[in-house]
Amino acid sequence: QWYGSKMNRPSRRRAQVIAAGRAGDPQARDGLLGLLAQEEIPYWRAAAATLLTSWAHESGVGAALAHSLTDTNALVRAESARSLGPLLDGDAPGLAETLRLRLEDSVRDVRIAAAWALRATVDPGSLAGRELLHSMNLHADQPVGQMQKGAFALARNDPAKALAHFQKAVQWDPNSAPIRHELAVVLSMLNRPADAVAELEAAVRLEPRQAEYAYKLALAWNEVGDTAKTIAALERAVQLDPRHARALYNLGLALNSVGRTDEALAALARAESIVPTDPRNPYARATILARLNRIDEARQAAQRALEVQPGFAPARELLQALP
Repeated sequence: QWYGSKMNRPSRRRAQVIAAGRAGDPQARDGLLGLLAQEEIPYWRAAAATLLTSWAHESGVGAALAHSLTDTNALVRAESARSLGPLLDGDAPGLAETLRLRLEDSVRDVRIAAAWALRATVDPGSLAGRELLHSMNLHADQPVGQMQKGAFALARNDPAKALAHFQKAVQWDPNSAPIRHELAVVLSMLNRPADAVAELEAAVRLEPRQAEYAYKLALAWNEVGDTAKTIAALERAVQLDPRHARALYNLGLALNSVGRTDEALAALARAESIVPTDPRNPYARATILARLNRIDEARQAAQRALEVQPGFAPARELLQALP
């Protein structure tokens, strides 16, 4: 108030965008994209690339991060590679090939970041693969290093080896919620759902404001067959993060399973509005509507799923089965 419009300088606007991004504010996305594309100071471009991880699944964001893999600054290239890594688990045509180009980057940190993003397939004998292994070994005497080695083993389809690393990490740092979470994921993969529930309950106690832990706890409760606790944990996840589309999708399915169909349809509609490119949300709505004999609405929802993904077979089969 004292200085008036003189305070509206670029550095202040940049700080507001970064703060909003750190808080997970959905409206921060466009501001972060602007920083990534136009900010002159490389450090802030790299910070924007890091914070855009939350929106990386959105096509425009993924494309912007992929473009930043050729930024003139190595820090920006490395952070962009790290943010793009999670997309390799989904449908991201061409992304792996784009990231592989960074395995030959002139800067080691970029090569290691690309190798980590490609850890499921990177050649351990290549330059970038050797550098990644060396980097992990340097930190193996710390809990975070054991966590990283566990994640690497898990990506290479070796859950038993991953379990040993995560158990050691928890032993060294029992108050780390992220490590508890990763241990729970491996336990679930090894068909130990009750143990996974225990680890996720610990993670939720340690970080009660983290929506992802509540979401994963819900999945664990579902594995042991406790629907009431599954729904409660999913509702908590959505309360903590109203844009958690996966939690909303699973909440819709869980609510429908106990006959709360109106709430189920509302949850699925919210998930669809957040991630309109996922055909599972309208398809799930279509199946519920079909069972309610709301045939016209079911047909529209199934057609919406096919608009999003023309090759989505379940929606096509449902349409053929509708009267």
